[in-house]
Parts: sequence; C-alpha cells; structure tokens
Amino acid sequence: MNGRAGFAMPAKKSRNRSKPAVSRAAKAPADSLLARLTRYVTRRFGGAEPRDPSLEALQERLKYKFRKKNLLEEALTHPSFAQQERHRVPHNQRLEFLGDAVLSLILAERLFHDLPGEREGELARARSALGKGELLATLARKLGLPACLRLAKGDAAAGGREWMSSQEDAFEALVGAVYLDSDFATARDVVLKWFGDLDELRAELLSGDNPKGRLQEWLAQRGLAQAHIYRLRQTTGPDHAKVFQVELVVNGEVLGEGEGRSKKEAEEQAARTALVALALREQKQQQTQQ
Repeated sequence: MNGRAGFAMPAKKSRNRSKPAVSRAAKAPADSLLARLTRYVTRRFGGAEPRDPSLEALQERLKYKFRKKNLLEEALTHPSFAQQERHRVPHNQRLEFLGDAVLSLILAERLFHDLPGEREGELARARSALGKGELLATLARKLGLPACLRLAKGDAAAGGREWMSSQEDAFEALVGAVYLDSDFATARDVVLKWFGDLDELRAELLSGDNPKGRLQEWLAQRGLAQAHIYRLRQTTGPDHAKVFQVELVVNGEVLGEGEGRSKKEAEEQAARTALVALALREQKQQQTQQ
C-alpha cells in the first residue's frame, strides 16, 4: 500500500466482537444516513429507548412469543459472554448468519411485489438500503435489544451495549431465532412490523442518496477534491448484460470498490464503500482521542 494519503482499504465486516465498529454516539451530520434513520424511527416509534431487560417485556415489544426460549436467549448472547462462560452456552453468531439470509429474502420478496416495474438494479439498491447495519442497529435500539444483551463483564463495562456491531448482530440473530421458532411466513410478518412503513422508510433512506456528491464534499473539505478518480478495473458479461467493476482512487490509493450494470452504478457503489470506510476511520480516531 502506498502511504502518501494514509487511506486504508475498506474492511469487511469484522468477526472480532470485542471491539466496536461504530458507536451510536458518533456525531452525524444533519443529512447523514444515521440522522435520517433517527428522524424516521423517532417519528414512527417515539424517542425513548426501552430499558426493561426482562425477556417477557422484550417479547411484548417484539410482538412475538417464543415457544423455545433458548432461541431467544441465544440470539441475545454475545460471543464474549460465551467465552467468559467457557463456551458452556451458545452465542448468536450462527443465528446471525441465518438471520442475515432470512432478512435478505424477506426484503427481496417484499420489494419484488411492491415494485413490479423496477429493474433488478433498483430492487437490489432498495434491499441494500433496508439491510444497512446502521438501520438494523437503530431498529435494535428501538426494540430495546441493547438492554437485553448478554455480554462479558469487560465488554459490558466498556460500553458494549452501545456498539453498533453488537446491536446489528443481535437484530439479525433475532430474525434467525424467530424463523427457527416458527416458519418463514410468520418470521416475515413479525420482522416487517419491526420495520414499520417500509415504503416510507425506503423513501427516507434513498432520499438525497448521492454518494458521489457526498464523497466529493468530504474530499473538498480536506483539500482532496482534485485528487480522486474512478478507474474502470474490468468489464465482464455479454454485451446485453455487462457488469462494470470500478475502483475509487484517492492520491494513488484505492479507497473503495464497486460494481454495477453501468459505470454510473459501479461508481456510486464505490463511493458508498469509501464513505463507510471513512466513517469507520474517523470514528476510530475519535475513540483514540477520547
């Protein structure tokens, strides 16, 4: 890696649960994704985050009663807690894996029926927006999941309930738990109620979604507006269904990658990836300075 600009490649979702990825305490610009989500969730569900840690109260908030309570407990068990207990209890990573897939299908099916005239690319964009970690963590907080999480003492003392990664993982694990405890149709109905008005939420998420413009503004504020280019890496597929792969380069360093059915779509995806990487980096810098 060339060190001129000090940029790092965007990291994939970490499986090290002992360290936070993004905290909800991060300062978010007024038009940021997190700010738009907060406005929607506050308007839809109210502003107070539930604090009752009892499983009975949680099930009332979920509007779902578990037949197998062990699935609910597993969904709320952070890997650090299982390690602390010498792995005598299961943790939520397997349920998170399952829940991620179930949630993706729930959203894909709903969008397929709700948007019959949309192209595949637009459907994928909407599903991606509705499955963003920031949104899942925000919904987890409104359901009161942080209060119910089982974490190791050290992680709890370090603010582990506030870690966006812990909240997002618990939400996905809960989706998987509801699915295993019932069936797909039940899980779909329950989970969609957690999202509220999906049309309104989708519009909120996609409003002002101009990743290239937001990235341009971020770079301009740091004197780097003229130092970035979108570079076509390769094109695959037949002429009628080409897929473009693009990388975003800043001062010679690859900051984001993306692909799509057009160069514009691929560039937008690369910009989104870069914005996430930048947000994570700045969050870590803020945590280091505190």
